[in-house]
Amino acid sequence: METPEGRSCRNCGEALIGKFCHHCGQEDLPLHPTLRQLASELLGEFFSFDSRLLRTLRPLLARPGALTQDYLTGRRIRFVSPLKTYLIAALIFFGLLALLPKTNVAVYRGFKPAALPAGGGTHVVFTLPEHYSVFDRELGAASARAKANPQAFTDAVITNLPRLFFLLLPAFALLLSLFYRQGWHYLDHLVFALHYHAFVFLNLTALFVLGRPWVPSAIAWVLGAFLWIGLFVYLPLALRRVYGGSWPRTLSKLFGLGFLYFLVFAACIFPVMAWTLWTF
Repeated sequence: METPEGRSCRNCGEALIGKFCHHCGQEDLPLHPTLRQLASELLGEFFSFDSRLLRTLRPLLARPGALTQDYLTGRRIRFVSPLKTYLIAALIFFGLLALLPKTNVAVYRGFKPAALPAGGGTHVVFTLPEHYSVFDRELGAASARAKANPQAFTDAVITNLPRLFFLLLPAFALLLSLFYRQGWHYLDHLVFALHYHAFVFLNLTALFVLGRPWVPSAIAWVLGAFLWIGLFVYLPLALRRVYGGSWPRTLSKLFGLGFLYFLVFAACIFPVMAWTLWTF
């Protein structure tokens, strides 16, 4: 049904032809909304996001690289954006970390093997160095506070970890650009990095859930093995689907990428842990 002549979009001012603005997409509705209209908008936006999230999770979890491939070829409207997908997965993962049982956290000093804290489920153990050279007194006192308050120290670490991974995303994309140059832009690699890290967070979330005491051990073992295998095979499958190339070439780049990313991660995690300990 067409709108009367001379009408313009209240959102962008564009002349209207039909019920929807061809420029911004806003529907031409009465200025004063009805209760039915408000309810319709709420349900429409909720189910639209819900369906897009489901359409995003299927290829993200079951078809490595397919979601990135669709995005880079322009098929985007059906899916949640890469950044939002990453943020949702990170929120779920780090939110779960924040809810870990307090009895399963322990802090030790020295590099000797430490016994796990008492209690079932997932354990979180921090082993801190015994000497800190120049800042031994200050960081030694901080490590003593962490040992006396392990859960509070864990909360401080969890607060900083999302920031660390958010900074590692552009580093991972930069490493991808070193191995895949021809025909690719940096932001293409960043989209791949967002989707891959979102998968990793969701996979680790499932592993944490399987570590709960109420999950039968047989189910936890079978599904846990499946998830760990998926964690290792996902990246090479995604790389080959998105970037192409033979398997030998893909695997050689995978080893180089993994080695360099490990160095970057190690170079970043220690300063973050030291800063957390310093400010704890």
